[in-house]
Amino acid sequence: MKKFMKFVEEKMTPLANFLGGERHLAAMQKAFMSILPMIFVGAIFMLLANPPVTEDMVAQGGFWGIFSGWYHFAATYKTTILIPYNMTMGLLSLAVAFFIGYNLAKSYGMKEATNGVTAMIVFAVVAAPANYVALADGSTSLVMNTAYLGAQGMFTAILIGLLTTEITRFCQEHHITIRLPEVCPPVLTESFATIIPMGINISLFFVINLLIGAVMPGRTLPSCIEAILAKPVGVVNSVPGAILLCAFMLLLWCCGVHGQMVTMAVTSPITMAAFASNADLFAAGADPVFHPIFMTLAIAFLGGTGNTFGLCVLSLKAKSEQMKAFGKATIVPSFFRLSEPAIFGAPIMFNPILMIPFVFGSLIVAILYWLVCTAGLVTAPYLMISGTYPIFLSIFIYCLDWRVLVFVALMIPLTMVIWYPFFKAYDNQLYRQELEEKEAEA
Repeated sequence: MKKFMKFVEEKMTPLANFLGGERHLAAMQKAFMSILPMIFVGAIFMLLANPPVTEDMVAQGGFWGIFSGWYHFAATYKTTILIPYNMTMGLLSLAVAFFIGYNLAKSYGMKEATNGVTAMIVFAVVAAPANYVALADGSTSLVMNTAYLGAQGMFTAILIGLLTTEITRFCQEHHITIRLPEVCPPVLTESFATIIPMGINISLFFVINLLIGAVMPGRTLPSCIEAILAKPVGVVNSVPGAILLCAFMLLLWCCGVHGQMVTMAVTSPITMAAFASNADLFAAGADPVFHPIFMTLAIAFLGGTGNTFGLCVLSLKAKSEQMKAFGKATIVPSFFRLSEPAIFGAPIMFNPILMIPFVFGSLIVAILYWLVCTAGLVTAPYLMISGTYPIFLSIFIYCLDWRVLVFVALMIPLTMVIWYPFFKAYDNQLYRQELEEKEAEA
C-alpha cells in the first residue's frame, strides 16, 4: 500500500495537476460548467410536462388526487411545455462549442466572443446544415436536422470548439487577416481582422462535411466522429469500464486529487448524452434506460464522493476526541453531499485504513445501483440537475421515483456496516495515541 501511495503521489499527482491546468482541458471543463443553467432550466420544464403520477393513480383519488390538476394540464399542453426543454437541452452542444471557443480564446488573450461565435457557427454548419425541402403542398421550406445540436453532438462540438480557435490563432500569429489603417476605429479594425479567420474556419469544415457526404452518402462529420468514438465510449459506458472508471476516480481522491475534474473531459459528454437520451425517451412516454456511466453518480450518493456519510455518523460516537470532533464538523456538509471535509479531515487521503472502505464501499453501492435499475426496481436517471442538495433530494430528482429513496435508505446502514470495522480500528488507534499523549504530559 505504501509503495502504491508513493507511486500515485510521485507519478499521478503531477499528471493530474498538469491535466487540471492544461488550457484545452480547462476550456472544456469551464464549458461544461457554463451549460449547467441550461440543463437545470430544461429539467424543470421536463418535470412540469411529466408529473410523477399516472392516469390510473390520479383516477384512484385520495392522496394522488392532489396531482390531478397538474396531470391533466401537462397532458393537454405537453408539447407546448416542452418547447423550453427542446431549446435548452436540445441545444447543449451548440452552447458547448461556443463556450469552449470562448474560454480557449480567453486563455490565449484573444477575442473571446468572436471565437465563441465562430465555433458555434462552424458547428451548426456541420451538425445541422439548413436545407430547402419540398412540402406536400408544393411549397418549399428551410429546415434543420437538430439531432446533433443536443448532447448527441457533444464530441463534435468539443473538437470544433478547440480546432476553430487554434486555426484563428494561427491566422493571427501569421498575420493572415485584413489589416486596416491605424486611423480606423479599434472596433472596426477588430471586426475586419476576424473576417478571414472566420471564413477559413467555415469554408474548411464546410468542405470537409461535403467531402464526407460525397464519399459516404448520408454521413456527416458528427456521424463519423460518433462512429469512431463508439468503441471507446462503449468501453467506458459498459459495466466493467464504469467500475474501473469509478475505482480510478476514487483512488485519485485518496491521493488528494479531484477525481471528477481529472476525468470530466471523458465522462461529461457521455453522461450528458445518456441523460439526454433518457429524457427524450421519457418525454416520448417510454421507460428510461440505465447507462453504466450512471454508476459514477452512485459513488457520490451518500455524502459526496466515497459515500462518506456513514463514516461521519459513526464518528459522532467515537472514543477518540479527534474522530468525535471530525464527526461534528463533517456531518452537515456530508448530508449535503460535500465530501471534501471528510476526505481531508479524517483524513481518508493517504490513510490506508480508511481508503479501503472509501473505494470498495462506493463500488458496492454503484454495482447495487446498476442491479436495481436494470431489474426495473428503480427508474433510471433522466433529469440532470446538479447542486449540493441533501442526500435524499439529490437522488430523487434524478428520476422522480420514490423507490430510489428506499434504495438510499437501505444503502446508509449498509455503508455504515462497511465503514465500521475500519472506522473502529482507526478510532482505537487514535484513542491509544491520545492516551499516550496524556500520560506523557502527566
